Amino acid sequence: MKTSFLPSAVQPPGSGVFFKSGPSCARPVLRLLTAAVCFLAPTFASAEPGTPKGQKETYDWAGPMRVLTREFKGDAGKVLRLGDSITYANPGSAFLRYGKDRTPEQLAVCRWMKADGRDKSSGVWLSINDQPGGRSHTAASGVTTAQFLAGGKGGLPKLDDLIRDHNPQIACVLLGTNDANARQTPDAFAKNLATIVAKLRANKTIPVLTTVPPLRGKTDLVRQYNEAIWKLAAEHKLPVVDYHGEILARRPSDWDGTLISRDGVHPSAGENAGPATEANLSQNGYLLFGWATLSKLVEIEREVIDRKD
Repeated sequence: MKTSFLPSAVQPPGSGVFFKSGPSCARPVLRLLTAAVCFLAPTFASAEPGTPKGQKETYDWAGPMRVLTREFKGDAGKVLRLGDSITYANPGSAFLRYGKDRTPEQLAVCRWMKADGRDKSSGVWLSINDQPGGRSHTAASGVTTAQFLAGGKGGLPKLDDLIRDHNPQIACVLLGTNDANARQTPDAFAKNLATIVAKLRANKTIPVLTTVPPLRGKTDLVRQYNEAIWKLAAEHKLPVVDYHGEILARRPSDWDGTLISRDGVHPSAGENAGPATEANLSQNGYLLFGWATLSKLVEIEREVIDRKD
C-alpha cells in the first residue's frame, strides 16, 4: 500500500506540569524528579546511534569508482533509486528526505542529492512520485529484473530510457524480491543484474547494489541471489548496501514480523524518519533500509566524489 508523500504524523509538543514553590511541594517534586530519572535511564541507553553491521566489501571499490565517475558527463548529485515496491514505498526514503537527528555529513549528502526535492532533479522524488500503474518514475510494484530491463511493468520505462532521460551519477539498485517470488533461477537473476550493471557502467554511472532482504519461505533462494550480488560486485569492484546483512545482524531468527512486516515480503514501517538509533533500527525495516542506503552514499561522497580528481 502506498503511503502519503508527507510524514504521516507530526509529534505533538511535550506537555508539562507546573508546581507551586514552597516547602509543602518539595517532597512531591522530589518524588517526581526521581521517577523521571528512573524512567529516562533506559531511554538514554536505547538512544545509541546506529552503526553498520552488515557485510563489508573485501576489495577496494572507491578507486575504481573514482576512475568511473571522472568520465561522467551528467548532473552532479543525481542519485536514482531503481527497484520494486520496496523502493517505491514512501517510508523507504523518509530518512533521506526528512530524517531526524541526521549527522552533518548525512545532511550534506542529502542536500547534494536533493533528497527532499519535489521535481525531476531529485532521484528520490522520481522513485516515489506516483504514476499510473502502481509505480513511480524509477520503481514499480511487482517488477522483476527482466521486466526492469525490458520496461512495460505498469508503464515503467525500460532501463535504457531511464538512463538516457535522467543520466544519474549514482544508481542504487534493489531488485530480486519479485524474481524470488517468481522462482527465477539464481543464474537468470545474476545474468539480468549483470546486464543492469553493464548499462549503468557504460553511462559512467556508479552502480550501488543492495542485497535482497529476507523473504518468507524463500530463505535459500534469497541466499543464492545475494551470493550472486556479492560475486558481481566483487568482479566490477562495486559498492554494496548489505540490507540483508543489516537485518540478520539485528534479527537473526525473528526478522519475520519485526524488520519484515507480517506479509513476509515488505519491510516494516513505524518510525520511518528515525532517529536512527539501534533500538529503532532493530524495529523498523524501512528506516533500516533508508539509513543503510544513506550510510553508503556518505561513504561514496567521501571516498569517491570528493576525491575523484
